[in-house]
Amino acid sequence: MENKQSYQLLNIILLESFFKRVADISSEQEAQKKISIDIENQQDENNRLFVALTLKYISEVSDKIEIEASVKMLGVFSCPSDPNASIKDFAKINAPAILFPFVREHIATLSMKAGIEPILLQPINFVQLAENS
Repeated sequence: MENKQSYQLLNIILLESFFKRVADISSEQEAQKKISIDIENQQDENNRLFVALTLKYISEVSDKIEIEASVKMLGVFSCPSDPNASIKDFAKINAPAILFPFVREHIATLSMKAGIEPILLQPINFVQLAENS
């Protein structure tokens, strides 16, 4: 039975994946880690919402980039038929929170395959992120 009063996740698609590391990663110095997140959304005429979450990760030691990764995943959602449902809030908060574990897993897997300790990204508060943007 399909629920027309709530959002439904239809698909998660990996759009872009990039990973680069240097051959000699420093284990003696503490790395500076930088993370940036970008969220884009678009609704089509078939009442579907497309939310793209892009996460960029950089690890530097002494201004030298040792690890660089970027992942972009797209979530496809069906929207509720209720005209009062807040698509804006769902697109900025709930949809990215649904996509983020898939991005985290992808980066962890890429880093393990690169022969380094897995990059385990910390959870993100998407409510606070939406308020700050």
